[in-house]
Amino acid sequence: MEKTKVRKTLITCLKIGIAFFVVFYLFRNDWLTKESFIKLFKVDNLLLIGVSSCFFVSAQLLYAFRFFLLLKAINFPLHFLNTFRLIMIGNFFNMVIPGMIGGDLVKGFYLFKHEERSKGQSAGIIIMDRIFGLMALLSIAAASLIYVLWQKDALLSAYRYESRIILGVVGIILVFFGMLFLLGRNPWVQTKINTILKYFFFKDLFYRLLNSFGAIIQNRRILIWSFLISLLIQLSSLTSLLILGQIVFEIHPNVITLAAVSSIVILIGIIPVTPGNIGWTELIAALGWSAMGSKAGAETFLYWRILSVFWSIPGGLFYLTFDTKWISVQKGEEFS
Repeated sequence: MEKTKVRKTLITCLKIGIAFFVVFYLFRNDWLTKESFIKLFKVDNLLLIGVSSCFFVSAQLLYAFRFFLLLKAINFPLHFLNTFRLIMIGNFFNMVIPGMIGGDLVKGFYLFKHEERSKGQSAGIIIMDRIFGLMALLSIAAASLIYVLWQKDALLSAYRYESRIILGVVGIILVFFGMLFLLGRNPWVQTKINTILKYFFFKDLFYRLLNSFGAIIQNRRILIWSFLISLLIQLSSLTSLLILGQIVFEIHPNVITLAAVSSIVILIGIIPVTPGNIGWTELIAALGWSAMGSKAGAETFLYWRILSVFWSIPGGLFYLTFDTKWISVQKGEEFS
């Protein structure tokens, strides 16, 4: 137990150290400057910030609707408004106080606590929710890269080999999940999934997770709608990001090229190198956008982070005023 605490402390200190080094590196190379923070709050940019905010909030509403549909697949009776509150609370823990308690853990705690039957199914829904988000982001990245390679975009001509490798990896992951969803009803496939999951989960929790996976795979309507909504979420998020890029653009690359590179940046930025990926995502953005001849990557993703933190603050208010009546099951009734 003591060794585990020491190891976690060392890992946290290492991540914080990397974050400071990366931020210093970004400033040293002029990818971020003091003016970067002043520029965002200029009156001239308020319209861009407002429009970007609309797309960002729209993405959160769509996110809540997807989660609402997935919970519906396991007959978890949570109203849409309360689902949105949970999503915002999760965002607060992810964005405002990163590295302490993950947003998914918070959502999972509240849902698990109030499952009367089949405890653990909601954990499976949280995993599936993440999978849908990943598939949508990969799909947009793949489609954008195919377009860029097909059009022989001059800005990325020097990175065609790397682009093909990324496209190949993305394609393999998409085919894997696609086949998993399409063949999930097959008894042989189900047996193989059972064997794999048994290695990672306790027996009782394993069966609950499997039930939630099966409920979604069996319900093709929810499966299709969840994926389509996931595409809209990612498109809204990317639009929010690219609008903020107008604040700092010194050149205007093709929008689809920007979407392709930004999707890859978001994917790599998921890797938890620093607390909340502070500095890490901006570094990947700086390197990625520089391939398009733009130095705006780090600033644009910094602005997007600030916007995300700002719109995650209401989640903290929801958390502080959280009423157990939001998630309380009474026999034969839905949540109030």
